[in-house]
Amino acid sequence: MEIGAFFQGLSDVFSTLGAAVFVPAMLFIIAKIMGVATKKAFNSALLCAVGLTGFNLVIGSYGGIIAPVVSQMVTNANVNLPVMDTGWQSTSVIAYSTTVGLVFIGIAILLQIALFFVKWTNVFMASDLWNNYSFMVWGSMLYAITDNMWLALGLMVLQNLYVLLFSEMAAKRWSTYYGYPNCCMTAPHHLESLPFAVLINLLLGKIGFNKIRLDAQTLQKRFGLLGEPMFIGLVVGALIAFIGYWNQLGQLATWGVITSSAISTAAVMAVFPRVAAIFASAFTSLTDAYKSRAQKSGQGRDWYLSINDAAGYGEPNTLVSGIILMPVMLALAFVLPGNQVLPMLDLVALPYMVEIFVCVSHGNIAKSVVAGAIWFGLGLIVATQFAPVFTEVAVGAGFQLPQEGIYVMSMGIMCHPLIAGIFLAFLSQNPIIILAVVALYFAAYYLFRQNRVKLVDFLENYGVEQSA
Repeated sequence: MEIGAFFQGLSDVFSTLGAAVFVPAMLFIIAKIMGVATKKAFNSALLCAVGLTGFNLVIGSYGGIIAPVVSQMVTNANVNLPVMDTGWQSTSVIAYSTTVGLVFIGIAILLQIALFFVKWTNVFMASDLWNNYSFMVWGSMLYAITDNMWLALGLMVLQNLYVLLFSEMAAKRWSTYYGYPNCCMTAPHHLESLPFAVLINLLLGKIGFNKIRLDAQTLQKRFGLLGEPMFIGLVVGALIAFIGYWNQLGQLATWGVITSSAISTAAVMAVFPRVAAIFASAFTSLTDAYKSRAQKSGQGRDWYLSINDAAGYGEPNTLVSGIILMPVMLALAFVLPGNQVLPMLDLVALPYMVEIFVCVSHGNIAKSVVAGAIWFGLGLIVATQFAPVFTEVAVGAGFQLPQEGIYVMSMGIMCHPLIAGIFLAFLSQNPIIILAVVALYFAAYYLFRQNRVKLVDFLENYGVEQSA
């Protein structure tokens, strides 16, 4: 079999089956390697598949309801933003359809497994190979500009190394906060915000945000029903639709849209935690096997299994932060100088995008919303610059543009300044700049290895008084 045909076959498998099949299959394999009985391993994989499918069903249904409302808001605002956010789903398909994506699939599998087994990292990233499409997006754009496959591959490998480092730094904090023992998140488009999340958490703490008791549990205690995440979803959903249809309030159909938006948003807030509980139960057998093996070996290697970022979506503070950011990001898109991106389909993905901010801040909604608005606002301006190139890649992969004269991109994948900065370093094709970015990684890796316990303890304890 030719190597090209092999990679094409992998691409077809990933793009056809998707995360809901591939991730459970990986979980089953890992469970068997850990010594879990076949029946338990299969049950865990099935629960994982059910959980992921539940996530997708809820988000898909919600997106279908809220997207037209957001579109109406944009129409009423009468703004000209020619870069359309077509969502991470279409972006992932495009990434798996590119030549660079095909080549990187095989490299990613070998690299991530090898780095784990030689103990370069304590994160087993290969269990969430699906999210490698994020690297492929940047690699494909670099290849489209430079026509240099080796440069594109070097970029993706270095981005992968940075993300693995950030994932290991945040692994315990994410695992503890979201309640998935010895599990972590490695989605590149979320992990890249970790350095900023830590710094902004410190800064906001210094100016008094640690004293702001704004989290779902506190809101519920203080305001009763009015503080319930479900009620907050009801209000925010109604508000988004009200703004979108403010000039049609005299029509009965408008109030149908408003009530549908409100109830649907409330439903997401109520249903997602229950789906998350099903997903979490999939890892019970693996966690028990991990503890048993650690006790028998006496080594106690503290390693983490990468799981899909959907696992954190339904946590109450994460959902509230993400839903509040929906109208905030739309407003920012309208007023930010230099922005040409129109947030659309990935607005529903904002609860994914704020997971690092939420867990680092110990569930502080005020911190998470401020941090997200700043980082993703800057990301909108960054993504504006890359939209023409990504549109070229998308068209080359067979994507049909909705209309002429517009560009496409994914806010959830491309509105990320740090990973874009690594891309720019390679785009310069300047050996000194590229070597500097590589050296920065090794310096950060060394410092983390020397100060791992201090950093992990700091993330576990700083700002915790806010939720006491």
